[in-house]
Amino acid sequence: MSAKIHARYEDFAEDFLAPLMAGGICTIGRPLTVGMLDHFSIATPASSDAELAIRDSLSQIGGAVAPARYLPFPERGAMALAMAAHNFVFITDPELDRIFTRGSREKVMTWIAALLAEVKVPKTRGEALARHAVAERFLKITRNDVEVSNWAASFSFLGRPIPRNYTAMPGLRRIKQVTKSRPLAELLEATQRGMKAPPLPRYRELFSRSPVTELIHADTLGGVSFGLANLSVLSDPALRHGIADAVVKRGVAGYAKPFGSALRNLSALGPPPEFLYCALAFIAEIQILEVLDQRRGHTPKSVPAVGDEELFAGVLPALHQHQGALSFMLTLETRDLEKVKERARQLFHLAGEDAVRFALTILERAQPPSAAQETHP
Repeated sequence: MSAKIHARYEDFAEDFLAPLMAGGICTIGRPLTVGMLDHFSIATPASSDAELAIRDSLSQIGGAVAPARYLPFPERGAMALAMAAHNFVFITDPELDRIFTRGSREKVMTWIAALLAEVKVPKTRGEALARHAVAERFLKITRNDVEVSNWAASFSFLGRPIPRNYTAMPGLRRIKQVTKSRPLAELLEATQRGMKAPPLPRYRELFSRSPVTELIHADTLGGVSFGLANLSVLSDPALRHGIADAVVKRGVAGYAKPFGSALRNLSALGPPPEFLYCALAFIAEIQILEVLDQRRGHTPKSVPAVGDEELFAGVLPALHQHQGALSFMLTLETRDLEKVKERARQLFHLAGEDAVRFALTILERAQPPSAAQETHP
């Protein structure tokens, strides 16, 4: 049995995982089960090219967020994400629409759920970044659907190579090719019609298992929470800074609502003070970096009471007023500090006094985590 599982691993590593990480063309095999995870989590590819492609991408993508002495791979959580990613692509195969194969999608969805359940909260910076590297690449995966037509007929090749005889003698046969690149989320949405367990919620769950990825892409992935996994990575100052910097580069406007909502929901739970500290430090760092990076400031939408965007915007002016655990974040050079103070004054008027007061009440409850909690090797 182990020999068969290792053969499956070799095919997976060389045909799917290495091309995925390198940004190449992935080939899908049979779906993968959670029973294979133990072996896949300790195996390495026989192909040195495949292993090099995986490790280079891990270093490149992870290193773009934060430095790490070591990015573990294979790592159980990252491998489970990669196997689930493979299965997600599998269920979009149009050939599964045949009447006797439709039920296979439901079975594969149970395997995806089991794989995602194996992904626990990352314990180290290296684990968090390794998972991010896999999830970041998967987020960008697309399928090329090609329509080939000639003077007599048209043919569709959905994610499959075009046989040579279909494109031979292009001038004589008046051959035309139209390629459409389709994101995986779009393919899954089309696939889920008629399924008992729609795949899109599970697809979204995959990214929630990679906290770094979820936070960086909270503007496009939908709702986000400051749960244990996300707060765990935000307790690491280097990861927090790298994620905040990525958010600023993508444009803060798309994050105000999801992060404001996440802060409101966290506060309502009455969490430990260090949880509030990590969330507030993250939002404050985004707003400070936005100023220092000379980005155009975000303008919150004005809504009745205190909206999510207004709460998000109220954090910086509240920090400016509050002399507490997070005041160290305003320890800046004089010129930079004046810029940040000016932005805080602008946000006070944009967010409104009620939003700033609300943010102040959260700041007053925040306390820093212990030194041990902030250590992520």
